[in-house]
Amino acid sequence: MAASILVWLDSSPFNNQQAREALDYTLALAAVDHQVQLLLTGPAVMLLLPHQDVATQLQLKDMSKAIGLFELYEVPPPMVTDQALQHYRLEAQQLAYTADIIAEKQLTALVSGYQHIVRF
Repeated sequence: MAASILVWLDSSPFNNQQAREALDYTLALAAVDHQVQLLLTGPAVMLLLPHQDVATQLQLKDMSKAIGLFELYEVPPPMVTDQALQHYRLEAQQLAYTADIIAEKQLTALVSGYQHIVRF
């Protein structure tokens, strides 16, 4: 039986490799038929922005392209909190990828619905 797993990323895609690891982990779990969901909070929401230029300037690989593989691996769109969007003054239309926006106050209920939570 496949486990339901929440991969929770709360770090910037530009500071370290945690975003890359979270995306790779999400896709690896999906490849072996686990029910996996990616949750982006805080600066991790920047992963959904069209920032190819920023990644190039920082000499980083554009990790957000991995989100484009979610549909192929039958991973639902990432979830982002409304508070993260508000904090960075972002609108859903500005995101390069579709995301499900959830209320920050729903996090406790959301997290309790998964068998495993992996936080990056």
